[in-house]
Amino acid sequence: MISRVSRQFHIPNGRPVPHITLVGGFDTRQEARLIADFTSVCRDVGLIKYVIDGIEIFTGTNVVYLDVTPSEELIAFRRALRDQLRGYCDLNEWDFAEPFVFHSTIINNVYPAKLLTIQQSVKYSQTYNHIMLRATLVKNRRILREYDFVLNRVLSRDDALSKIVENQMWQELNNRKTPKTYVISDLHLGHTNIIKYCNRPFDNIKEMNDTLVRNWNNIIAPNDIVYFLGDLAYGRNSDAGYWASKLNGNITFIRGNHDTSRDIEFVDHVILKASGIRFYLVHDPRNIPQDWDGWIIHGHHHNSHPEEYPFMNTEMKTINVSVEMTGYEPVALTDIIDNIR
Repeated sequence: MISRVSRQFHIPNGRPVPHITLVGGFDTRQEARLIADFTSVCRDVGLIKYVIDGIEIFTGTNVVYLDVTPSEELIAFRRALRDQLRGYCDLNEWDFAEPFVFHSTIINNVYPAKLLTIQQSVKYSQTYNHIMLRATLVKNRRILREYDFVLNRVLSRDDALSKIVENQMWQELNNRKTPKTYVISDLHLGHTNIIKYCNRPFDNIKEMNDTLVRNWNNIIAPNDIVYFLGDLAYGRNSDAGYWASKLNGNITFIRGNHDTSRDIEFVDHVILKASGIRFYLVHDPRNIPQDWDGWIIHGHHHNSHPEEYPFMNTEMKTINVSVEMTGYEPVALTDIIDNIR
């Protein structure tokens, strides 16, 4: 977003570093004490939440920014940092402003006449919930120290920039999460002709396989619960057990009309109840009991009958989670429940 706005409105803006400033900038001659106090304050807090919601402008300083709605914990954390440093760091007047305007700058040094134009040009209509994973102590625009709230440790510049340490952080965060439940159907991994039959947006089979596996693993953590509703792989040289071994999650495989594997134990259907709603999970929606009066989650039809089997048919109470209907990604059961409500 920063780069796009800079290019579109021809406003010079070096290398984008999205951030929320909590205290500063400031000067001090007591760097060792600063590092110790920064670390001490960070160690006293856990994972702090905040929300990004909308685009705003500072007319006095000609800034366009993302508006941050802080939690009480984030407000308290900022105050604790400020108060710990105020005795020996040369802070600014805005560090003492109450209420403090938490924000993430998109662009600054904007001509006043362009402020509203830029604000209105930025497409940002959703509310995003975030967690503060790290806080950074910056010296002369470089990382001096960084505190990782997931790993509960202070990081040197090298560790802060290390992909190995970052991966450790994400792994630990995934291990802490309450498992979520996902549903998805009809990957058809290894099936070349499915690209043509279902008009999938892939140039070749490798691109399709790589994208579907990557999308799955980017969303589903190792301890998440997954109900796969049939047709994992298809083709003479595509082994379902091989593909299953590459996918995250605790997976229940519901048998599809193309599923055969010695390595996978299939079931015919699953009945779930969540948030007071009953779901019958099956590959082909024709294979449900005639007296079933709850919702049906299914695959099989891909995008071949969108009028009868769209993603959601409220009259028939069906949810089609064939990947063509879900953006080629797993769908959280909580999102389905929200859609029903």
